[in-house]
Amino acid sequence: MIFSAFAHETFHPVIKRRIAKKKGLKVDAPPPLAARLRMFALVAVVRPIRMLLFEPITGFICLYVAAEFGTLFSFFAAVPYTFGRVYQFSIEESGLVFLSIVIGCILGLVTVILCDVFLYRKQAGKYPPHQNPPEHRLYPSMIGSIGLPIGLFWFGWTAREGISWASPAAAMIVFAWGNLCVFVSTMQYITDTYHGNVVASAASANSLARYGFAGVFPLFTIQMYEKLGIDWASSLLGFVALALLPVPWVLFKYGPIIRAKSSYETVQFG
Repeated sequence: MIFSAFAHETFHPVIKRRIAKKKGLKVDAPPPLAARLRMFALVAVVRPIRMLLFEPITGFICLYVAAEFGTLFSFFAAVPYTFGRVYQFSIEESGLVFLSIVIGCILGLVTVILCDVFLYRKQAGKYPPHQNPPEHRLYPSMIGSIGLPIGLFWFGWTAREGISWASPAAAMIVFAWGNLCVFVSTMQYITDTYHGNVVASAASANSLARYGFAGVFPLFTIQMYEKLGIDWASSLLGFVALALLPVPWVLFKYGPIIRAKSSYETVQFG
């Protein structure tokens, strides 16, 4: 927040108004406060909820990302429970296991960059400059979607006596890698799919779903692990990830058709 106070303006309409004022051009008066508040409510509240419920691209991406973020945050309860119960780790030792999440996120970032350099940019020659179809943003999520269920099943069925603690810790790396690949890639896809302030509404819908799930999942994680056991509780989350795995693959193949039928302004290619 401190840095944002000294950051340069990035909102396009504001920049255009400032440039016009510097050049002495006529600048229209800003709309009344009531109109601005209505627009804010539309962009930040009403439209995001509508897009969650009725816009297929936004709805399915938000469901996918929200489920995996909820699973990620469930590790805050599952890791101390699992490593404390199976391996007798202290709270401090269990905390160190979360370094696996950090490693996975770093590997995910590397994957996103490599996909951008070697896959996304390779498509540039086939389309007008800076106008690659947004589906080409989905390469990292298609790759990472495979790691999500693998990491969860691996975690659930190797966290037991007789198997080193390093195995479920390594499984967390795989899950975190897949989670970051899916999150970054799908956010890029949403940004490239919509126009104008619809992008902000889609991003708001994503944040609403993502952090809603992230806040709820830890509330029932311990109870779920106690009732189902570490193996089947983790497997349940793995089955959810497996059920949602096709989302980026389906959007990659059928995204142009779905975009063409959208009720919102989206990019189109001939």
